[in-house]
Amino acid sequence: MSLWKKISIWVLPSIVILCGIFLLFFENYQEVAEPPSPDWSREFQIGTTASLKEIHYSEEPGDHFALSFLTPSGIEKKVYNRQFELIHEQSYDVPVDKYTDFYLDGNQLVYSDYYSLYNGITKDKITDVDGFYPVEDHVFYRSENEIFELNTETLEADQVMTLNSEKTNVMIHSNQDQIQIVTNTIDQAGNHLTFYTWNEGTIEEKGQADFTVRTSEEVKDIQPLLSKDSYTLLIKTNQKQSISGKPVEHLYFSNQRIGEQPDLKKVSIPDPYEDRELTEISDVEVQETTEGLTLLFKAFGRTDTMYGDPYQFNIYESTIAADGAKSIKRLSNTPTSSLEPLRISSNTIGWVDIAGENKNRVYISSGDPAIIEKADQMTMPVFLQTLGKTIAMLAFSILAIFVTLMWYIWPLLFVFGLMFTGSRALDKDRSWVFYTGAGLYLAAAVLFKDQLFSQQLLARAPEYLSFTGSSIFYVLGFAILSLILLKFSPKARKWSPLIQLSYFIGFHVVCITIFFGPYLL
Repeated sequence: MSLWKKISIWVLPSIVILCGIFLLFFENYQEVAEPPSPDWSREFQIGTTASLKEIHYSEEPGDHFALSFLTPSGIEKKVYNRQFELIHEQSYDVPVDKYTDFYLDGNQLVYSDYYSLYNGITKDKITDVDGFYPVEDHVFYRSENEIFELNTETLEADQVMTLNSEKTNVMIHSNQDQIQIVTNTIDQAGNHLTFYTWNEGTIEEKGQADFTVRTSEEVKDIQPLLSKDSYTLLIKTNQKQSISGKPVEHLYFSNQRIGEQPDLKKVSIPDPYEDRELTEISDVEVQETTEGLTLLFKAFGRTDTMYGDPYQFNIYESTIAADGAKSIKRLSNTPTSSLEPLRISSNTIGWVDIAGENKNRVYISSGDPAIIEKADQMTMPVFLQTLGKTIAMLAFSILAIFVTLMWYIWPLLFVFGLMFTGSRALDKDRSWVFYTGAGLYLAAAVLFKDQLFSQQLLARAPEYLSFTGSSIFYVLGFAILSLILLKFSPKARKWSPLIQLSYFIGFHVVCITIFFGPYLL
């Protein structure tokens, strides 16, 4: 007897089982590496950061741009061309903790440790501060009730405005080459907003707006945007108490002419990959685009990158109006929490992914074909995520052995019956013992198949396992394959009917477990 004939009874089943594991791995890879949206790239890592703050963008000479972020030892600046090819990088040694923030443009570096501002090159202290507001091409800071603009070349400060009280909150951002400053004073009557524009040392008040929310809600975030003759408010509130006991958030939108009071309309943003709303919306960036008012934000939504938990924080983009959100698009799809999105260009974003202390990953993604091609590759993180998901699913697939108990308990009872009734069929190796036991097993498998092949399992399984009639096809298919292996193997033909029956049932249960078990939970 050749070696192949001796081992084929074990090698061929092993190949089938390995094929099942490979198909599961490939299916998981397709989900882990799924692009966040059509015509949009997967994440592309450009570095790691010690901070969970937004990465910084700045223009560089020669039609280049820079992305800067905090590292455990300081600040990392990476300069790219418009094809996102790295031109050069530079490190700055500054002390880093959770309060560190900075402004870096060209060789001008200013950083804050929450209490003071420092020259990033000499490490000399500039001034004490109560707030630090770096925006595109400008640095603002707060000292008590005064707002100042810092000249990053001379490190001299000019007073911009005086606030009404210490409790007045300040929001400063850049929009269409215009610096907008919004103050918010909160009292028992509600929130009182005042809109300003600042241009080269001159500040101009544009208007005011007052609003209140329900007494059962508290304001958690305000995103104001000032246009030429109108203003927009996006307000997030949290329900103080809810029937379910879980946090409930509400999103309100208003777009009014300057001089009119807000008319807050409750809006929602649906999940583009499931029939539910996106929740826990935060880190919102508001921008006016040709498509209208556009939001870039993080939210808790659907993803298939993990096993057992179909939801995670990812980055989304949506246009929004008083009648609700439109053209919702997911721009990141990772198994770890994404936050602090940054719009690098009209079709490229960056963000930070939480991965542990000092190891948070800095990612970009884009609609640029060059970035799509560059990101479409097997990386070590993707491989490990796929492998981890596959191993977890295989570990839980063992439950299928217990779910299919009603399949093989009948042939077991049949064999025990032969043992304890004094029948000598087992001793005489009667072939009908095998066929009767196999028939009982198959009959039970078909009769009780719905215990394993539930609608929930078939909904989770890929198409090649969940087509109409797939349960009967695979139950009978694996049985026929097992029978062929037994009957065409010279080694197996010499086994007793009891060993053949054990092999038949064992191979069938293992195949069902490997192919369908991973989708039980």
